[in-house]
Amino acid sequence: MATLYPLQSILFGLMGWAATALAVMNSSRLTINDRRAMVVCSWMVWMIPSLGALVYRGLMTTNNAAIYCGVTTVLLALIVIVGSVARPPRTHP
Repeated sequence: MATLYPLQSILFGLMGWAATALAVMNSSRLTINDRRAMVVCSWMVWMIPSLGALVYRGLMTTNNAAIYCGVTTVLLALIVIVGSVARPPRTHP
């Protein structure tokens, strides 16, 4: 259990991002592209403070945190883009 203690900030960031993503995806005022963009951007908003806590505790360097946050944001954006392009068009009966 002591090894999981430093990762509480990551868990907090993931839970916050998931809650934000659910709220954004349930919004009817936004277009689907706006929703997807907001989900990707909110990832960065939640991960910067959660990784910053690890940097503050000395468990991660600033460079590693920046690289991790940047790479995961780019990967998430690519997954969202591929998912939106590869999705078959909807047909309404």
